[in-house]
Amino acid sequence: MKKNTIYLYSMASLALLVPFPGRLAYGIILVILLNLLMLTGTLFRRLVSLLSLDNLLSVLIAVLLVSETVIFKQLLVLFSPLMALTLGFALFMPAVSSFIIGSLYQPGERRPLWTDCLVNLKQSGLFSLYALFVFAFRDLFGYGTLTLPARRGLVQLQVLSGRCGAGTFWASIPGALLLSMLCIMLSAGFVRNLRHAGESLAENGGDADAS
Repeated sequence: MKKNTIYLYSMASLALLVPFPGRLAYGIILVILLNLLMLTGTLFRRLVSLLSLDNLLSVLIAVLLVSETVIFKQLLVLFSPLMALTLGFALFMPAVSSFIIGSLYQPGERRPLWTDCLVNLKQSGLFSLYALFVFAFRDLFGYGTLTLPARRGLVQLQVLSGRCGAGTFWASIPGALLLSMLCIMLSAGFVRNLRHAGESLAENGGDADAS
């Protein structure tokens, strides 16, 4: 994990993971919206480039993401008014996260549109896996349940009975902040050690060929 990627994930985590209830059902809704915004934002950025409006890119992308979130929220109201009410204005946070993760405020690189979409969706997909893990962990160890979206709110699957003090902590905002930062640090350390191991194998292989 590159240093700038760590910064992006940290900022996106503060915007998307910390302020929300620690329920997997809300995480699923937010991840769907995040990836939808990433795809449409990438396509719209290419359209802006074709129209030679790169100087207005940041403003146009922001308007698109906010407008799309408003439409998504209205659809969520139709599906589950309780979930829409619980998420409230926090539902606009995925727009901020997609803006950051995909660097949608910057003109895209000179590459095929399909490649551009795959690159950005890979970024949002990796972040989605990380986000779902955080929501599932908080749901499981904070409430003892795993939840799914439903028209009447949440479908709860009771997995663990009762909650201890530590469980209450993971369900809180400080617990979400600590968990998200720990996950980023562990991922960065794992990738760094893997890279070092690969470089060591390459050097050993080079020395063996030279001898």
